[in-house]
Amino acid sequence: MMEGVTTSLTDVQAVMLTRFRPNTILIGHSLESDLLALKLKHDQVIDTAILMPHRLGLPYKRALRNLASDCLGKIIQTGEEGHDSAEDALSALEVALWKIQGDRLLNTTQSKRFKS
Repeated sequence: MMEGVTTSLTDVQAVMLTRFRPNTILIGHSLESDLLALKLKHDQVIDTAILMPHRLGLPYKRALRNLASDCLGKIIQTGEEGHDSAEDALSALEVALWKIQGDRLLNTTQSKRFKS
């Protein structure tokens, strides 16, 4: 399947675990799939697939490409060679920030309205 590859899952897990600590917040899209594939558990996760749910609910998930377009007006994943992991990671971060900032603004506006 992967000729010439000598890196094991354990090797990858060891590298990943040097990249973050238990209190590190991981931000991404459909991180559940990635963490399952890596056989890792992490409690500090912001997953844009959960943060911005599909209108039909689970098991449906909005595609990152659609979230980037709808929320940010940004077109991603246009390359013929598949996904660009750096572009996907940055887009997931930007979508998460867009959602969090929008919710904070909404909560601030609502708080002011109820105090009046």
